[in-house]
Amino acid sequence: MALASMLLAVLVAATPHKPRKIPNMPLGWTWPPSATMKTVGAQCLARLEGQGIAYEKGSPTKKIATPIVLPDMTLRELVLVPLRGKGRRPQDWPMDCHLAAGIAELGPALRALGVTSLHFRTLHEYRTVRKRNRKTRILSRHAIGLAMDLFEVGFADGSVLVIERDWQNPDLRLQQVAALFDGSELFRTPLTPANDPRDHGDHVHLEAHMRL
Repeated sequence: MALASMLLAVLVAATPHKPRKIPNMPLGWTWPPSATMKTVGAQCLARLEGQGIAYEKGSPTKKIATPIVLPDMTLRELVLVPLRGKGRRPQDWPMDCHLAAGIAELGPALRALGVTSLHFRTLHEYRTVRKRNRKTRILSRHAIGLAMDLFEVGFADGSVLVIERDWQNPDLRLQQVAALFDGSELFRTPLTPANDPRDHGDHVHLEAHMRL
């Protein structure tokens, strides 16, 4: 009996445990949006209004809890510049309010670094996460309107730094921009050429938190 128990223990220890699935969505996020999410969304819109930011409520958009568009693609003095993709009309670029509010609240600190514009290629896009150029089954934060892929940054001196080309520039301005988002509780850790060179060697992936 003792030998059988020992063998059973060895077999259990040797059996690989199935990894626990960790959802990629914000804590408490549901679809359709819960009453709490709707309340938090209304509070987010009030934050934009309190900052004097012009926005329009967006059309119902798949998986975006609080969809908005920016009619002039600006967050005060900070301009969001689409590089390519779906189009250049504001309605082509819906986002969750929390992404806009997060960037807007970092606006003064960004301007202190000389930033005048953020040049992106992707905001909302219903897709899964890609790792090592392979699709996964994990829903991307782009799908819920909370993420931006940043490829270039414009500065007050007229320069536009391209992340793929200029990330290692001696002045480190791009790293300072990424560090600003990294240090903010409004955003998750950015994915950059430094911490994820395989999948983010040419851009910085920004993800806003949605606090419930």
